Amino acid sequence: MNSSRPQRKTSATFEYFLFTAMIVETALAAFVYKIILRDPDLGRLSVYFGIFYFGFLAWCIAQLNTLHRRRKLAHTTPVEPAEAASNLAAIEKHTGSALGLTSAQLAIVAVAFVSAVAIFSWALKLLR
Repeated sequence: MNSSRPQRKTSATFEYFLFTAMIVETALAAFVYKIILRDPDLGRLSVYFGIFYFGFLAWCIAQLNTLHRRRKLAHTTPVEPAEAASNLAAIEKHTGSALGLTSAQLAIVAVAFVSAVAIFSWALKLLR
Protein backbone atom coordinates (compact mmCIF):
# COMPACT_ATOMS: atom_id res chain seq x y z
CA MET A 1 0.00 0.00 0.00
CA ASN A 2 2.90 2.37 0.58
CA SER A 3 3.78 2.24 -3.11
CA SER A 4 0.34 3.59 -4.06
CA ARG A 5 0.55 6.51 -1.65
CA PRO A 6 3.13 8.61 -3.64
CA GLN A 7 1.19 7.95 -6.83
CA ARG A 8 -2.03 9.12 -5.17
CA LYS A 9 -0.28 12.28 -3.95
CA THR A 10 1.11 12.92 -7.42
CA SER A 11 -2.26 12.34 -9.07
CA ALA A 12 -3.95 14.71 -6.61
CA THR A 13 -1.35 17.39 -7.36
CA PHE A 14 -1.82 16.88 -11.09
CA GLU A 15 -5.59 17.03 -10.65
CA TYR A 16 -5.36 20.36 -8.82
CA PHE A 17 -3.00 21.61 -11.52
CA LEU A 18 -5.54 20.68 -14.22
CA PHE A 19 -8.40 22.44 -12.45
CA THR A 20 -6.24 25.53 -11.93
CA ALA A 21 -5.07 25.44 -15.54
CA MET A 22 -8.67 25.34 -16.77
CA ILE A 23 -9.58 28.40 -14.67
CA VAL A 24 -6.48 30.35 -15.68
CA GLU A 25 -6.94 29.41 -19.32
CA THR A 26 -10.56 30.61 -19.25
CA ALA A 27 -9.46 33.91 -17.68
CA LEU A 28 -6.74 34.28 -20.29
CA ALA A 29 -9.18 33.45 -23.09
CA ALA A 30 -11.62 36.08 -21.82
CA PHE A 31 -8.79 38.61 -21.64
CA VAL A 32 -7.58 37.77 -25.15
CA TYR A 33 -11.09 37.94 -26.54
CA LYS A 34 -12.11 41.17 -24.82
CA ILE A 35 -8.89 43.15 -25.07
CA ILE A 36 -6.45 41.84 -27.64
CA LEU A 37 -8.80 40.62 -30.37
CA ARG A 38 -10.59 43.98 -30.55
CA ASP A 39 -7.66 45.11 -32.68
CA PRO A 40 -8.59 44.59 -36.38
CA ASP A 41 -5.07 43.41 -37.19
CA LEU A 42 -5.28 40.59 -34.64
CA GLY A 43 -8.90 39.64 -35.40
CA ARG A 44 -7.83 36.96 -37.84
CA LEU A 45 -6.08 35.13 -35.01
CA SER A 46 -9.35 34.52 -33.16
CA VAL A 47 -9.85 31.16 -34.88
CA TYR A 48 -6.42 29.98 -33.74
CA PHE A 49 -7.03 31.15 -30.18
CA GLY A 50 -10.37 29.33 -30.19
CA ILE A 51 -8.81 26.11 -31.46
CA PHE A 52 -6.07 26.31 -28.85
CA TYR A 53 -8.58 27.06 -26.06
CA PHE A 54 -10.94 24.21 -26.83
CA GLY A 55 -8.06 21.83 -27.55
CA PHE A 56 -6.42 22.53 -24.20
CA LEU A 57 -9.78 22.32 -22.43
CA ALA A 58 -10.48 18.94 -24.05
CA TRP A 59 -7.02 17.70 -23.03
CA CYS A 60 -7.61 18.77 -19.40
CA ILE A 61 -10.99 17.06 -19.29
CA ALA A 62 -9.54 13.88 -20.82
CA GLN A 63 -6.73 13.85 -18.23
CA LEU A 64 -9.19 14.38 -15.38
CA ASN A 65 -11.39 11.61 -16.72
CA THR A 66 -8.39 9.27 -16.81
CA LEU A 67 -7.38 10.20 -13.25
CA HIS A 68 -10.90 9.59 -11.92
CA ARG A 69 -11.15 6.29 -13.78
CA ARG A 70 -7.83 5.11 -12.30
CA ARG A 71 -8.93 6.20 -8.83
CA LYS A 72 -12.16 4.22 -9.12
CA LEU A 73 -10.22 1.23 -10.40
CA ALA A 74 -7.73 1.47 -7.51
CA HIS A 75 -10.54 1.32 -4.94
CA THR A 76 -11.62 -2.08 -6.20
CA THR A 77 -9.93 -5.24 -4.96
CA PRO A 78 -6.68 -6.30 -6.69
CA VAL A 79 -7.46 -8.58 -9.62
CA GLU A 80 -5.78 -10.07 -12.65
CA PRO A 81 -5.00 -7.69 -15.56
CA ALA A 82 -7.70 -9.27 -17.74
CA GLU A 83 -10.27 -8.71 -15.00
CA ALA A 84 -9.08 -5.12 -14.53
CA ALA A 85 -10.06 -4.35 -18.12
CA SER A 86 -13.53 -5.78 -17.54
CA ASN A 87 -13.81 -3.74 -14.30
CA LEU A 88 -12.91 -0.60 -16.26
CA ALA A 89 -15.61 -1.39 -18.81
CA ALA A 90 -18.09 -1.92 -15.97
CA ILE A 91 -17.17 1.43 -14.42
CA GLU A 92 -17.60 3.20 -17.76
CA LYS A 93 -20.93 1.46 -18.32
CA HIS A 94 -22.08 2.41 -14.81
CA THR A 95 -21.51 6.12 -15.30
CA GLY A 96 -23.43 5.99 -18.57
CA SER A 97 -23.06 9.63 -19.52
CA ALA A 98 -20.87 11.75 -21.76
CA LEU A 99 -17.14 11.73 -20.98
CA GLY A 100 -17.66 9.21 -18.20
CA LEU A 101 -19.46 11.74 -16.02
CA THR A 102 -22.87 11.44 -14.46
CA SER A 103 -25.56 13.93 -15.40
CA ALA A 104 -25.09 15.76 -12.09
CA GLN A 105 -21.35 16.11 -12.74
CA LEU A 106 -22.02 17.39 -16.25
CA ALA A 107 -24.44 19.95 -14.87
CA ILE A 108 -21.82 21.12 -12.35
CA VAL A 109 -19.20 21.46 -15.11
CA ALA A 110 -21.62 23.42 -17.30
CA VAL A 111 -22.64 25.78 -14.47
CA ALA A 112 -19.00 26.35 -13.46
CA PHE A 113 -17.99 27.07 -17.05
CA VAL A 114 -20.84 29.52 -17.69
CA SER A 115 -20.21 31.20 -14.33
CA ALA A 116 -16.50 31.57 -15.08
CA VAL A 117 -17.15 33.11 -18.49
CA ALA A 118 -19.72 35.51 -17.01
CA ILE A 119 -17.48 36.55 -14.11
CA PHE A 120 -14.42 37.06 -16.29
CA SER A 121 -16.45 39.03 -18.83
CA TRP A 122 -17.89 41.22 -16.07
CA ALA A 123 -14.43 41.78 -14.55
CA LEU A 124 -12.93 42.73 -17.90
CA LYS A 125 -15.83 45.11 -18.56
CA LEU A 126 -15.08 46.84 -15.26
CA LEU A 127 -11.40 47.13 -16.14
CA ARG A 128 -12.16 48.72 -19.45
